Amino acid sequence: MSAKASYSKILSVALMLLMTLLVLSACSSAPKPEATRPPQPTEAPEEGQMITVITPDNKNVEPENAKKYQIQTRLTDFRLLNSSAGLAWGVTRNELRMYMTLNNGKTWANISPATNVQFLSNPVYGKEIFFTDPEHGWIIRSSFGSTETVVLRTTDGGHSWQISAFPDSNKLSSIYFSSSRSGWLMTKWDASATKESKALYATKDGGATWNLVMQNEQYNPNLPTSSIPHAGVTTGMIFNDESRGFVMLQTGALPKIYMTRDGGATWVPGSEFLVNDSFAGCDRVVTGVPEFFGKNAAGGWMPVGCQKDKEGSMSFNGYFTANGGENWKFTTFGRPALSGMNRNVAPDFLNAVTGWSLEGNLLYKTVDQGVTWTALPASTVLQSKLLEYPEVVKLQFISSDVGWLLISKEEERRSILLQTTNGGESWRVM
Repeated sequence: MSAKASYSKILSVALMLLMTLLVLSACSSAPKPEATRPPQPTEAPEEGQMITVITPDNKNVEPENAKKYQIQTRLTDFRLLNSSAGLAWGVTRNELRMYMTLNNGKTWANISPATNVQFLSNPVYGKEIFFTDPEHGWIIRSSFGSTETVVLRTTDGGHSWQISAFPDSNKLSSIYFSSSRSGWLMTKWDASATKESKALYATKDGGATWNLVMQNEQYNPNLPTSSIPHAGVTTGMIFNDESRGFVMLQTGALPKIYMTRDGGATWVPGSEFLVNDSFAGCDRVVTGVPEFFGKNAAGGWMPVGCQKDKEGSMSFNGYFTANGGENWKFTTFGRPALSGMNRNVAPDFLNAVTGWSLEGNLLYKTVDQGVTWTALPASTVLQSKLLEYPEVVKLQFISSDVGWLLISKEEERRSILLQTTNGGESWRVM
């Protein structure tokens, strides 16, 4: 064998040995396969209808060349402000997402406050949120942990928000503004199912500063008092003007109403809600928040429900006033008892005679203060959406034509907002 052939043979053997070592090394360093992990649970995403959002100018007016984009958001509450303007909001990852429309939902402006103002729960209108008009509004962020209660206020439709401190860290009960300057905020503590301590604060500068005008911590039931008593849980507050106001209390079996004529400093019991045949067999009589039919209006109403625990039902009737709340007249609606998850959804009245009641997937209307009710034509959109989103959150009409309805599917954290522009006969997704 030549030297050249011998060298070639030795080189081939060396290369084969090197390849074998590399293969063995790779096999020895390969990671062991991980055990198969079971699928991990995930939180259902928050969903809602798609809304078109614009970036508004400082008047929340849609410029012709405004940039538009669509988002999907979950809503938990809303408020109509006039026949074309309204608010809708929800909380996502402790951030309040609030939107305003000025054109019946065609487009929405994002008017959310700064994301560093965190919310642990969804704000409720009349408790943590209030607007007197599309320009002036207030949001109350409750205290939690080391953070204090703060008042957010806007005078330009949510384009900007100012923050002011609030001198009470107790739980919020009710908020109401009779004008862009005058407002009241009630807090509670030491609360139970039938009583609570109460404090009332007032502002005359649009929420920049607040002054204590009433508290009942030293209330003695055996002595005369000018405060709202401990007994009773506050269910709503409303002021007709800067002086006259009303607070509703739930006190066991029957509700009570208290009145003020000096801006909240002193309070006296209002007219008694007497037991009548419509309350026979009720385990509890509950009322909603009083509402007046317009600014400084003498006419107003409040729903009253007969709750029967064994049947799991609620029957609604109404109290109406024609003299600014001095007296309330009971009116029987004659509607069947409601059961199921939506039994606590009260009728909604636009004025002293016109109202709507959602029962199942049909909407009923009255034009004679609830004496008679007429079923409106079945809306295919309303019926189909209620099958998909069976929980009714809120119904509100702002005119004889325009109304909004928020429905949800809480298990899947989904919601959708519907609108009618013909008095409830047909509905569309906003």
